[in-house]
Amino acid sequence: MIYKVIAGAFKLKENAEKRKAMLQSNGIEADIYSVNRAHETLYRVQAGAFSTREMAEKRLAEVKKNGVPDAYFFLEKKGSSPTSVSILGKSILSSKQMQAFVKSKNPFAIRLETMYLSFAESYGIRGDIAFAQALLETNDLRFTGVVRAEQNNFAGIGATNRSTPGAIFSTPQVGVLAHLQHLYAYATNKPLPPKHPLVDPRFHLVSRGSASTWVALNGKWAVPGEEYGQSILRIYHQMAGYSTK
Repeated sequence: MIYKVIAGAFKLKENAEKRKAMLQSNGIEADIYSVNRAHETLYRVQAGAFSTREMAEKRLAEVKKNGVPDAYFFLEKKGSSPTSVSILGKSILSSKQMQAFVKSKNPFAIRLETMYLSFAESYGIRGDIAFAQALLETNDLRFTGVVRAEQNNFAGIGATNRSTPGAIFSTPQVGVLAHLQHLYAYATNKPLPPKHPLVDPRFHLVSRGSASTWVALNGKWAVPGEEYGQSILRIYHQMAGYSTK
């Protein structure tokens, strides 16, 4: 396993070259790797690869200090790729790390991370990545799009435009539960576990088991949705790389 520090991804190689040159001028080793995503090529600037999290965190802090605040690192296992990251699975991040990350983005964000981890465990879903999806859908829980905060709809369920802003849930807890049930519908065709009542109003509209990975949500959860799943994972990797120290 290896921790890779990412200092940006660009559609234009010349922009990646500029980022690489900036880092190197500040004494930070950097390389450029091309990544194929949704029928396009992105040029990723990698500022090091490390065998331990501590070393990656040190480099990440150095990169951020030198003008790349959105830099992040992720743990890459041999043979892994974004297309293989499953919706189902056990959460890895702690509620403390998730809270610290979102508060760094939005100090007024509502507390949801514990709910995501708790409800996700009931469905065998990666609650930490589902939380990253909620941050993507709500602009870090600022609700600057068509869905308003009072709807408690953290996944944009049923939202298409301002005249159709989507489902309304009575409490944040119900909104989180609906989000995870909607993910469960996509991830598997197994019956919904009976621990909680069905609150997702669009559960039966999903083609069951049609998206077992986050990247497979492209064009399904969001339309046209190119890079939708990759955007979720990018936020997750940023959260995973956020230091609470």
